[in-house]
Amino acid sequence: MRGFLGFVFVLLAALVVAALVIVPIVARPIVADTVREALPFRDQPVNVEVELNPVGLLAGTIDRIHVSGTGLRAEGAVIGELDMTVTNVSTTDHRFRTASGRLRNVELPFVQSSTLTITSIELDGPYGDVAAVALLDVRASLAVIGNAFADAGIAVDGLELVDGGIAFSILDQRVEVAVAVDAGALVIPDVLGGPLVIVEPGPDDPWRLTAVRATTSGFEIDVALEPEGMLDTP
Repeated sequence: MRGFLGFVFVLLAALVVAALVIVPIVARPIVADTVREALPFRDQPVNVEVELNPVGLLAGTIDRIHVSGTGLRAEGAVIGELDMTVTNVSTTDHRFRTASGRLRNVELPFVQSSTLTITSIELDGPYGDVAAVALLDVRASLAVIGNAFADAGIAVDGLELVDGGIAFSILDQRVEVAVAVDAGALVIPDVLGGPLVIVEPGPDDPWRLTAVRATTSGFEIDVALEPEGMLDTP
């Protein structure tokens, strides 16, 4: 009996040692392939780097997943450069400890077959409190504002950016107004007696705007992300 228990211990020790060597080699490509399948880029070349250790994996955690790529297309958008990292990713509910990274030169479909380019989107934060900062240059900022006026049927001339907001002429009068965030949306608080919505999330969208900084160079917009709305949890 004693000898048999000793033999079982040797087998157990051998399995543990084998797991420490074999599991990372086997699991990394599996995780990388799973990540690629979950991303919306189909067969486009995306770099997926996975860091894990056997103990953490057995406990249901992957240490780090890093995804990068260039010229990626998805949902009509083109991402010039993608570089994102998540740490301590759960294999059971897909939660993570932190997320960080950036997207650069993101081209989005816009009105009349045109495109709108977001210069960059930087994101950082823990699960449940991931924040992003989107930068729009002068051209993109004016395009978004101009489209909002057009949709509202308000004809303006000489639209331009100023510190804190925008300026334009209406009925031969030059007006300067602020841009702000209200209830998760980007708005001009007072246009012809009421607010004008520029960008707003839908009821089911997993994001809300939290702040905006307007300068003569463009808009810098803070966005709060809601991971529960972006991740498929079992």
